[in-house]
Amino acid sequence: MKYSHVNRQWRIIGVSLIGALYIAVFGWNSKPSEHLAPPSLQHLLGTDQLGRDMFTRMIIGSGVTLGLTVVVVVLSVSIGLIFGMMAGLMGRWLDKLCMFVADLLLAIPSFIIALVILGLVSDSMIGLLCALVIGWLGRYLRYFRNLTRDIQKEPFIQYAVLSGNSNVQTLYAHMLPHLLSKIMALVTADFGKIMLSISGLAFLGLGVKPPIPELGTILFDGKSYLTIAPWLFFFPGILLGGYALLFQIINNKIIK
Repeated sequence: MKYSHVNRQWRIIGVSLIGALYIAVFGWNSKPSEHLAPPSLQHLLGTDQLGRDMFTRMIIGSGVTLGLTVVVVVLSVSIGLIFGMMAGLMGRWLDKLCMFVADLLLAIPSFIIALVILGLVSDSMIGLLCALVIGWLGRYLRYFRNLTRDIQKEPFIQYAVLSGNSNVQTLYAHMLPHLLSKIMALVTADFGKIMLSISGLAFLGLGVKPPIPELGTILFDGKSYLTIAPWLFFFPGILLGGYALLFQIINNKIIK
């Protein structure tokens, strides 16, 4: 009975979230008088061209943008960390191969790589994620490879090796814990930039597309009504810039 009650609660929560997402994406278009309504007590940030509440859309849009950014960061940092540390530890042909790939990717801005992949391969949300992961991978490959090379010179790492620990044991027991603060600093430094890349591509009509309420697609919808309903453009833009500033502040706190 207890588990049945819990499952029922989760089903209710799931249905409610799906309903909220449906309303945020498609809206209720039953009151023509609410189209392009300015900010008020009923609609704090006004409504869009279909009468949808902008406050609700921006909440959902923030979740979509942040979620996509987390996926890109986790994938690119994880791949860069694994292969970068392997290149730093093993050296030889793997090091040369990883550095060749890193130099190749670093020679081209990540935004340009994303534009090419989305334009020629797959203009979809999956294509967007793959494009940005590839675009940012070169930075992380080189960063973690150089970091691994430097940390190998530390006395506690040399002592671990002399104590008979294998490369894998040294990596997990000594190197990774020492690198956590540097990884967090790197992630917070790049998080806002990746957010801006996702929304910027969506604003250009690439990757995420309407009616999905990502912040870039909300900006894309709002630019057509800039003169008659400026809140459709300004509020999402301010929110997106605020997120980028917030993560930069967090990064500065971590570095200090």
